[in-house]
Amino acid sequence: MEENEKITKIKKSCSVGKKISAVFSILAIVGCVCALVASIAIFSMGKKFDEEVQKGIEKGIVNEDDEFGSVKLFDFNVKKIEKIKTDVPALQEVLDSQPYSITYGFYCLVISIACAGTAVLLKLVSGAFELIIKENTPFTDKVIKRVLIVMIVISAILLLTTSTGFGILGGITTWVVYTIMDYGKTLQIQSDETL
Repeated sequence: MEENEKITKIKKSCSVGKKISAVFSILAIVGCVCALVASIAIFSMGKKFDEEVQKGIEKGIVNEDDEFGSVKLFDFNVKKIEKIKTDVPALQEVLDSQPYSITYGFYCLVISIACAGTAVLLKLVSGAFELIIKENTPFTDKVIKRVLIVMIVISAILLLTTSTGFGILGGITTWVVYTIMDYGKTLQIQSDETL
C-alpha cells in the first residue's frame, strides 16, 4: 500500500511539473515570436530606427548602455559594430549608417533563437514528465535520455555564456543526476526480478 502512495505522489508531482513546463514553453514561444517580429521590424526600419534612437538619446529618454540594472545581458555594443570594416562598399555603408538597427536587430534575433531553444528544452522536460506518468516509473531509458539531453544542453549554454566554472559545475551535476537515475533504474530492475 505504501508503494502505491509513493507512486501517486510521484505522478502528482510530475503532473504539476508537466503543466508548469508547458506554461513556460508557451511563454518561450510567445517570446520567440515577439523577439523575431521586433528583429524584423528593426531591420526593416533601418536608418529611421537609428534616427529615432538618436533623438531619444539626445532627449535623455534612451540609454545607450546594454545593461538592465546591474546585469549585462549580452555583450553587444554599438561601438563594436562601428569597428567592423569590410571591402564591400554597400555593406560598409549600411554598417556605418545604421549601427543601432543592426546591433539591436541582431540582439532581438539572438533573443528569439534563445527563446526557441528554451521552448524545445521545456518540451523535452514536459515529455519526460509525461513518460513518468504513463510508465509509473522515473527510471526508464527514455526518461533518462530526455533528462540527460536537457542537462547537457543547459551545461553547454552555461559554459558558453556565463563562465567555465558554471559550465563545469553543470557538467558535474549532469553526471551526478545521470548516475543517480541509472542506479535507480538498476534497483528497479532488481526489484522487478525479485517479484
